[in-house]
Amino acid sequence: MNYIILGAGGIGSYYGAKLLEAGHNIIFIARGKHLKALNECGLSLSHPTFSFKKQVIACSLDDLKLDKLPKIDAVILTTKSTTTYKIAKYLSTIFNDNSKYPFIVSLQNGVENEDILSNYFPKDNIIGALTRKIGAHIIKPGQVEVTGNVETIIGALEKTDKNKIFLENFSSDVKKSGILCEITENIRLELWKKLIINNGVNAMCALLEIETGVLMHDKSLSRIVYGLMQETANAAKAINIIIKKEDVDSMFELIRNFDSIKPSMLVDKEFNRALEIDEICGVVIKYNEVQGMDAPYTRTVSSILDFVYNLK
Repeated sequence: MNYIILGAGGIGSYYGAKLLEAGHNIIFIARGKHLKALNECGLSLSHPTFSFKKQVIACSLDDLKLDKLPKIDAVILTTKSTTTYKIAKYLSTIFNDNSKYPFIVSLQNGVENEDILSNYFPKDNIIGALTRKIGAHIIKPGQVEVTGNVETIIGALEKTDKNKIFLENFSSDVKKSGILCEITENIRLELWKKLIINNGVNAMCALLEIETGVLMHDKSLSRIVYGLMQETANAAKAINIIIKKEDVDSMFELIRNFDSIKPSMLVDKEFNRALEIDEICGVVIKYNEVQGMDAPYTRTVSSILDFVYNLK
């Protein structure tokens, strides 16, 4: 199949490299020094069970010329959620022929990306997705380091015969590439369960400049993490998604027992990039407010992080 990896950072590079090794055609969309390195030296990626060092096809989004490419089966979107509006709007100008619309697989943080994309593409072309048990970062331009026994969950917002076939084919491609993958009937629930982890550790690690292992094995700090996670579960009720206490406990134990990593927000802070505070923490605050409740843990941590970061 023909895939575009839009956002060749750590996670995008990993999925792209694995799918490329499995025999698929991959175009990496990147920018800046990383794009320059990809074109000049290729992609170098290391994982405990997988290594990759090859020339790849890479370009900027502005230089993507569809008239010179075969039909694209799917765009795998791995950019920061802060860019989703801008990218969705731009993609709609590129893919402006209804008969040639690709599937858009949102492999991003947050729970609102799919709805944003649905404003620009047919809803049945939007595939929600998440990856977990992974730490993946660019360590220098063209070089990516990945850890974890990576798992993928995918699902359609609006189920049709067309996207059912795509989900089966895409899942098969991902699994054959060596990445665990499952199809869910309720992708929104799974996205919110991922948000439980993200809201639990992302802002805290960025604020304190520590990895998850340090955070989760400190008794006092881990209690705050649990409070952040519970506020996320409470927020989900605003859109009729019920996350049980055992689900919160499960997510807490998952990140506590996982390899210690730098969450994405900490890495973004280190590289002076935009932080996904609104897309992770802000969503939790907003959906608690809709129900007449506050989210004091989330509001406190995210407000201090935002203030401190913007002082720089």
